[in-house]
Amino acid sequence: MKKIKVGINGFGRIGKMVFRILLNHPEIEIAGINDPMPENSLLYLMKYDTVFGMLNETISAGENSVIVGGREIQVSRVTSPTEIPWKKWGVEIVIDSSGKNKDRESLQKHIDAGAKKVILTCPAVSPVDKTIIIGVNETLLTKNDNIVSNASCTANCVAPLLKIINDKFGIETAFMNTVHPYTNNQQLIDSPHKDLRRGRNAGVNIIPTSSTAIKCVLEVMPELGDRFSGIATRVPVPDGALTELVIRLNSLVTITELNLAVRYSCRTNMKGIVSYCEDPIVSSDIIGNPNSCVFDSLATKVLNGNTVQLLSWYDNEYGYSNRVVDLISLMSNQN
Repeated sequence: MKKIKVGINGFGRIGKMVFRILLNHPEIEIAGINDPMPENSLLYLMKYDTVFGMLNETISAGENSVIVGGREIQVSRVTSPTEIPWKKWGVEIVIDSSGKNKDRESLQKHIDAGAKKVILTCPAVSPVDKTIIIGVNETLLTKNDNIVSNASCTANCVAPLLKIINDKFGIETAFMNTVHPYTNNQQLIDSPHKDLRRGRNAGVNIIPTSSTAIKCVLEVMPELGDRFSGIATRVPVPDGALTELVIRLNSLVTITELNLAVRYSCRTNMKGIVSYCEDPIVSSDIIGNPNSCVFDSLATKVLNGNTVQLLSWYDNEYGYSNRVVDLISLMSNQN
């Protein structure tokens, strides 16, 4: 079977997680990695990770390459997508996890450099061919969709659960608060930042801020119109997030009816995307979970029959990166 050749642009948190997951996907070959970091930093960060531990593979430097478990992966260290030798490496699909190229013009440069398709691992700031959230709108993907956003980690958690609830009970309004780990868009000491709150020390503060998930969810679920909004609350943990949804329904429900509806979807159309949890878990328990959303059935609340509170967990790095890998396969199959 012909392998899918992919390239990774940007070896940050998502780039590294996608890399690690792909090592266990023999049908996909990592042909090349581009990141301007020095060689010793790349080798070091490939091997060691504070959250996920040490990679159980031998890693060594080649000539403009790295050898991981006997597999040679080409490496470049340029800042412009047009300079990355995707064509020379035979790369079909680029995963852009750099955080730098978020608009169509920048992402098109990967295709100009020889790639066939591009997956953006964050929300796009200008229209791309599609924003895809698996479990919600992946059936809309076509062979003509060459530049695709995988939305955000929070959107991948929230949208499938909203779809389950809306399809079964109907949503009048919904509000989200995602309790989210700190990211590299925050500061370790109080410093200037365009979002003044994000400029405060991420290691000791609870920081309310905006969430790009709102725009993503409304893009893939236009039926919600202006009836969905929310915020993010950044907290001092490195990984593992919790989303709270407060939803006003169009029908009356009980806790049991809500939980049964979610459990049924977890076992059928949302299997592998949403999982159903009956244990009293906390955020560290979710690290390494490949699902987009882990529904916390113990936390379901109903007020006056039609206002509900739902909690769901997600590994904002590993769960999201698994959807990136799923999207690689989906886009390859469109050719």
